[in-house]
Amino acid sequence: MIELQGIYDLLRENPREYMRHVAREVNPKLDPRHYRFFARKAEVNPEKIQLELELVDGEKLSALFRSAMSFWSVPISVGYGRRMRFIVWDKTHNKVFGIFGLCDPLIGLKIRDEDIGWNKKQREERLYNMMSAYILGAVPPYNELFGAKLVALAVGCKEVCQAFEEKYKGRKTIIRGREPLAKLAAVDTMAFFGKSLIYEGLPEWQFLGYTKGMTHVHLNGLWEKCLELAREMDARSLERNKFGHGPNWKFRVLNEVFSRLGLSDEYYETGIKKGYYFRPLAAEWREFLKGETDQLSYVNKSFEEYVEFWKSKYLRRRLKRWSGKAS
Repeated sequence: MIELQGIYDLLRENPREYMRHVAREVNPKLDPRHYRFFARKAEVNPEKIQLELELVDGEKLSALFRSAMSFWSVPISVGYGRRMRFIVWDKTHNKVFGIFGLCDPLIGLKIRDEDIGWNKKQREERLYNMMSAYILGAVPPYNELFGAKLVALAVGCKEVCQAFEEKYKGRKTIIRGREPLAKLAAVDTMAFFGKSLIYEGLPEWQFLGYTKGMTHVHLNGLWEKCLELAREMDARSLERNKFGHGPNWKFRVLNEVFSRLGLSDEYYETGIKKGYYFRPLAAEWREFLKGETDQLSYVNKSFEEYVEFWKSKYLRRRLKRWSGKAS
């Protein structure tokens, strides 16, 4: 596993550059058919921007969403389990402003579970009522207008809660066959390199601390090789767990393979501690997530209300710096 040591050394030497390299290899590429949906700076009059939120539904929008992911400079996990994806449109110019994607949260996350006050049973019952933003941001040139802040606000808007309820109401879970309440009580996300300026000044988002810095995304193609080794070893960790394949399962496979090869688990201790952000959406979010009530009084705003707030507080500050020339 000489390759593993080489990756580890490069990662420690310049983590941001190494992750950009991985992102270029693993993230979706911009489809030439979608060029017309991504703006050049000269095409946009920021004073005329009118925004609209659209739920991704169907292959055409899915393909456009994947093209938008090509602008990210860190490797993106596509998420696990349930997924909801949204595109924020600049309707005036018919361009993609930004995107966000929601998926099932991690099953075990100490920093989150301790803050909520969850025991194992409570978490099993109400983890369903949370979702994690696995991607969130504005694409160029809208990122120059604090566009990511608008997207971060939109993640928890009333329209997202309504879409969640419409999509999951009356559905039974695959594993336990139960029909949980289709109410979204909170969302969370992780900033790849610690604290992020995106959430600064947004009281809706709470910074709770840092993760341990353990990940497997930097292993890139070596994950596939480890998986092959696990199959050759007939590793017990290959058995599908009751929650399906996900990040926890990958860690178990890596742990077993590394242990059998006599390798240290330091190779996925990257030293990159992600910043963990949590966003409650209702007044009784904690009581609801602990199973103490089934009622939620939402305190979030509509998408349009967040747009107006963003325009007044953030867009206005950027207008003087907007040259209007092609970037």
